Amino acid sequence: MSAAMDDEVLAFELPRAAMLKLAAKGVAKQDPNQPVSPPPAVAMSPSAQTAMARVGGLFALYVTASAVAICKEAKRQTISSQDVVNALKSLRFDDFVAPCSAHLELDRANRPKHAPTLKKYRGVYQGSINAWYSQISIAGQPIHLGSFAAPEDAARAYDRAIWSKLGTAAAELLNFPEDFPESFKYLKKPAPAPAPAS
Repeated sequence: MSAAMDDEVLAFELPRAAMLKLAAKGVAKQDPNQPVSPPPAVAMSPSAQTAMARVGGLFALYVTASAVAICKEAKRQTISSQDVVNALKSLRFDDFVAPCSAHLELDRANRPKHAPTLKKYRGVYQGSINAWYSQISIAGQPIHLGSFAAPEDAARAYDRAIWSKLGTAAAELLNFPEDFPESFKYLKKPAPAPAPAS
């Protein structure tokens, strides 16, 4: 490693606020059976703060380099949380493995779950959380049909537009062929049974 590279690596430091929090937690080693009390204030000289920030940064780089090596060995391009845990093990930081794993489990449990998979409609896409857009393409040119509050409304707008532009050729493209009874005879698959009249 060249001197310039050494300087560049050493320039990576943990943010001072994060480093001071870590130092305070280290000083206030709590008994896990006791209620958590606020950590005592930690006084550090500016040179001690710089040294701790650089040491923390070097530790992070060291673990990251090991995790990258584990990831490459597995022929992957994305480092997983398990790669970080395995890096701690391979570097023999055994005291950190259990707390890191516990933190990852807690983080996984607290992450928001993915929204339920929504039915996809032809010609409909979600623009923002509460807006659905509909468009058709005729001769490669997109025609925007508007925004809608529900994906079903956008799909019905698509159906009306594509039916009016293509006529019977649009029968297989409809999201709701039951809205166009005249399309049934052009469908390759059986048409849905009409709802009984009440």
